[in-house]
Amino acid sequence: MSLHDTWQGRVLHAARDRLAVVVPSILAHNESDLMMINLMVAIKPSCWDPARMSLRTPFLCSIAKVDKRGQVVADVIEREVEIGPMRRRNRVLFADLADFRTELCRLADRCRLPDDDRKQFFSAAVKWVAADMRLDPMMDRRDPDAKRLVVH
Repeated sequence: MSLHDTWQGRVLHAARDRLAVVVPSILAHNESDLMMINLMVAIKPSCWDPARMSLRTPFLCSIAKVDKRGQVVADVIEREVEIGPMRRRNRVLFADLADFRTELCRLADRCRLPDDDRKQFFSAAVKWVAADMRLDPMMDRRDPDAKRLVVH
């Protein structure tokens, strides 16, 4: 079985627009380093810079989290400058979790992933969204002001 036949290779190859930045991050978070390098070199050479043995900019340098407004955000290296990488913190990738889920479903449909591969893909995506900042774990739900403090 070649890399093109795996679900990882298929979603990486089919990813376009914002998912072209998100999918490599999802795979890198869930796969071994060697597997990720093989996938990047074999399937998406436009994302890989062989001279520097690194990803081409822009790329995600953190896993995702849900901010207080419900948006899916992550840190992005936008470009290399003389003094080092230009990092933008908490860049909005998706308007909300429903938007994220919809985009992943469309990608899985476009790749025609079977059920087992689809489950693995979505499991990897769920692990990639590490934190949900919408709720304060220390907030007392019985407090009458608790409803007032919720952003969404």
